[in-house]
Amino acid sequence: MLEITGTTRIFPVIGWPVEQVKAPTLFNAYFQRHGIDARVIPLKVPPEGYIAAVRLLMGIANVGGIFVSIPHKPMSVDAVDVATSRARLAGSCNAIYKDAGGAIRGDLIDGEGFVRAFDRTLAGAAFDWAGARALVVGSGGVGCAVAEALAARGIGEVAIFDTRPEQAAALRARLQQAFPACRVVEGVPQAEGYQLVVNCTPLGMHWDDPLPVDLRGVSPSCVVADCGMKVEMSKLLLEAQMRGCRIQKGKEMLIEQAPLYLALFGWPGVNSDAFRALEAL
Repeated sequence: MLEITGTTRIFPVIGWPVEQVKAPTLFNAYFQRHGIDARVIPLKVPPEGYIAAVRLLMGIANVGGIFVSIPHKPMSVDAVDVATSRARLAGSCNAIYKDAGGAIRGDLIDGEGFVRAFDRTLAGAAFDWAGARALVVGSGGVGCAVAEALAARGIGEVAIFDTRPEQAAALRARLQQAFPACRVVEGVPQAEGYQLVVNCTPLGMHWDDPLPVDLRGVSPSCVVADCGMKVEMSKLLLEAQMRGCRIQKGKEMLIEQAPLYLALFGWPGVNSDAFRALEAL
């Protein structure tokens, strides 16, 4: 194991809860394998103390950046000095870092990680982006990121469902204005008629959770994705698999966005295969 010393660059991952996060295991294995003097440390910070924690941590010289987990991603837009355009559009950040001038910046890379993982899930199979319909369940940080990335990629329709209708409506309005060629609508948690279904809610973190999406009538050609990482094969993914659907696990999104995190934190040019090789560790 790498020791933590006065020269070690520290990267907190902040959540509430934080027990489900996989970033420490994945990134610390990468740092150890490549002899990099850096560590990812989970911190359990309640929402009322989050912004103050970000400002404090980013003022510490050996803190190189922050991984943001649930439920803090939307709040992160207000915690940074500058948010990227996609972070402002989605209303969330999941990566916080300093630029060359010392400003605290926030970016949202969950969506790009999801789309890269989706490309890998397709494994070269054709996907009619312009004619496809996607259902995104949940309009929190991950849901915002996934919906924005799908619209940016050119998907024909994104339907958004959330038990907080005002939050979902605000996201739909922002996306529709930014991507007029994409039809952004209100959805219901039923998979029938969609080519892609994405669970972006915490449902599935525990085995007694109800299914976030009704899979009755889903087409076997539909891809069903679950962005949760605490349980690798959630009940949603197991049922989708039984119905003949292709599935996408939550860890795939993390693996595909790992190089994006490293680029923001000072290590550009890393391929996701370097992280995929660590899965057995």
